[in-house]
Amino acid sequence: MRIAFFVEIFYPEINGVLTATLDLARNLREQGHSVLFVVPKAKGCRDVREVYGMEVFQVPAIPSYIYPGIRFVSSRSRSLRRKLREERIEILHIGAPGTMALAAVNYAKKFTVPLVETFHTFIDEDKYLLYLVKLRALLPVGRFLARLFIKWATRDCALVTAPARFTCERLKERFPEKDVRWIVNGIDFSFFGNPSGREEFLGRYPFFTEKTFIFVGRVGIEKAIDVLIRGFAAAAKEDPSLRLVIVGDGPSRGDMESLVVKAGAADAIFLLGKIAHAELLGSGLLHYSRAFITASLTENQPMTIIEAMYCGLPLVLADSQALVELGGRAALVFPAGDEAALKDCILRMAVDDRLHAELGAVSRSEAQKYDGRNVARQFGEEFTRLLAEKR
Repeated sequence: MRIAFFVEIFYPEINGVLTATLDLARNLREQGHSVLFVVPKAKGCRDVREVYGMEVFQVPAIPSYIYPGIRFVSSRSRSLRRKLREERIEILHIGAPGTMALAAVNYAKKFTVPLVETFHTFIDEDKYLLYLVKLRALLPVGRFLARLFIKWATRDCALVTAPARFTCERLKERFPEKDVRWIVNGIDFSFFGNPSGREEFLGRYPFFTEKTFIFVGRVGIEKAIDVLIRGFAAAAKEDPSLRLVIVGDGPSRGDMESLVVKAGAADAIFLLGKIAHAELLGSGLLHYSRAFITASLTENQPMTIIEAMYCGLPLVLADSQALVELGGRAALVFPAGDEAALKDCILRMAVDDRLHAELGAVSRSEAQKYDGRNVARQFGEEFTRLLAEKR
């Protein structure tokens, strides 16, 4: 089977959608399928011609300045049309609504090729829209445009998948005529090598304690990191041995660094910036942390949480339907935005060794559901079905 993945955000930027897509594509390739990546051309990756042995075809693009990594491409590129024809592509896959998705829609119609969408993000949520419109007064306009993009990207899909049941239910409400199926995100367990030894690890991160919590993700307004910082700062005042590491970068990083200082938590909260994915998985940061923690509500099925679960970390999660669906059995859950409740969860997780061990065991067990090889087989079966129906 010959599959083309149309990707909105590609290197040098990286996010959970790209991580999930790369894992799916890698496993499909290992299972004997041919995979092509179609990506917007960006200054930092012009020389990238392949990734994990899969060919990368770059389409001319211009910066959007809406959201880091998002670029605008033409939906009628002649070079792309020629490439798809030469490769005899049989399945087109999109992972987010945008101009790359619109290009895929155009080519799916032209070549009568089945189009599959994996829905990761409701871009019509206010916290994402603020990147586009900047002012809350313009949110209705932004919401209309975002929903129009979602509709354009979804209406011609032969199949729509989503990694969370909750997301599937919402999509079925919006698009009752579409074939919507639940297929989880997968991770490649082979990427998790043995972490560095404890002594070497502490030499690199001397501030680390046995009560260190970790968040991995984009440092943006949509992730509610301000809630996380204030809640953790309050907990650290009661237990000075607590630590929080925030791994990731984003437009709010400067503001969050200032908030840490303002909260008097500079000795307890550390923003480490972006760490390469492979480096993070082998660094020990996930393996040696006490728990993974997030206050975010704008999540579908975050790859970072699945990775933390595979490392056996208990979770501290905001009461989001998608997050509770993913890790609720392995988590302490607090009401969204409730910093006092978050503080209580942190303090309890830090000292209750029995609870920590129980939730950690559940976490590691639940992670086995997300083996990328099995997820790729599910997609392969769906792709095969679509091609049979087309014939």
